[in-house]
Amino acid sequence: MYTLPLCPYCARAKRFLSGRGIMFTEKNIFIPKNFKELRKVTDAIGVPVTIVGKRILTRFSSTEYEEVFRNY
Repeated sequence: MYTLPLCPYCARAKRFLSGRGIMFTEKNIFIPKNFKELRKVTDAIGVPVTIVGKRILTRFSSTEYEEVFRNY
């Protein structure tokens, strides 16, 4: 999951995953290497960006996360 510090949507996404016991790797896009990785994956300018298999979630939506993580 690509995030920024103090991002309320990132915090919600992390709480969602943690609350369901879903492990994830957080990558702060203030770190240039992480930002470059993110740009290779998507042109999205908002965070969080969460990659689940081949699916890229480009913001936090509890409905979308529920759908994607239903079986986790």
